[in-house]
Amino acid sequence: MAVNSSLHSYHSIDSGFAHIDKLHNEKHAAHEEYVITLMLAGYVTLEGEQSVQIKPGMLTLVPSGIPHALLQGRDMQVHWLSFTANSLRLDESQELMLPFAQVRKGALPIFKLHEDRLNFVIKLFRELQTELSNNQSKKVLESLVCLILNEARKASKLTSVDLGAETKVSKALQYIQAHSCEGISLKDVAAALHINDSYLATKIKQSTGYSVGQWLTKHRLSQALDLLANTDETMEQISFRIGWQDVTHFIRQFKKAYNKTPAAWRREHIQKHLE
Repeated sequence: MAVNSSLHSYHSIDSGFAHIDKLHNEKHAAHEEYVITLMLAGYVTLEGEQSVQIKPGMLTLVPSGIPHALLQGRDMQVHWLSFTANSLRLDESQELMLPFAQVRKGALPIFKLHEDRLNFVIKLFRELQTELSNNQSKKVLESLVCLILNEARKASKLTSVDLGAETKVSKALQYIQAHSCEGISLKDVAAALHINDSYLATKIKQSTGYSVGQWLTKHRLSQALDLLANTDETMEQISFRIGWQDVTHFIRQFKKAYNKTPAAWRREHIQKHLE
């Protein structure tokens, strides 16, 4: 597989462009980010709840925690965007996130853009990537992400939606995302869904590849990045805010995930935005 890509990131928002000559059976573990792609050329087959072929002019939406695989693709040119919902103060109950909620409930994850919107959406992706590379303010980046989400929402209204039953795993992942910083545990998630905690732990691990504890840690650390970047709160305050009473445990988990302490990450972030 030959890949040429441009990549830009701002801890809670990543975006880039990739040209992939050939792809075959590339597995993807579930992740806490939400992902949107825009195919410009070529094709690829996506396997999730059901297999779909992604063609030029299509937006593809993958909700947080949904396992998927790319089975086969050629000559792909694709813009992509990933973001963490909590750090943007978004959730699937909001209108901008409705297409993701529909996909989670069984709708196809692909939406065909109307011809008169395609060039505008391409410009949005390019502008987002430019602003990311220029270390633009978070407000500007959030605005561009919301504009892309709005285009996905419009495209979804033009696509027939066939919803299936929402799974316990899907509901659990939504609960974890919404309540991860409240000091909850596996037992709390299971109780909220009225199911056995051992059964839930097994189903989530089988479906996503991660345990409930790992999902909680992922979402808490995502919130920590936002607080480190946008507040002057102490490590103790941040640790408490994201659901950990022990600041040493917070620092240890952060270093394990990002290979540096929270304080070092904050210093580097501040220095980057001063340059």
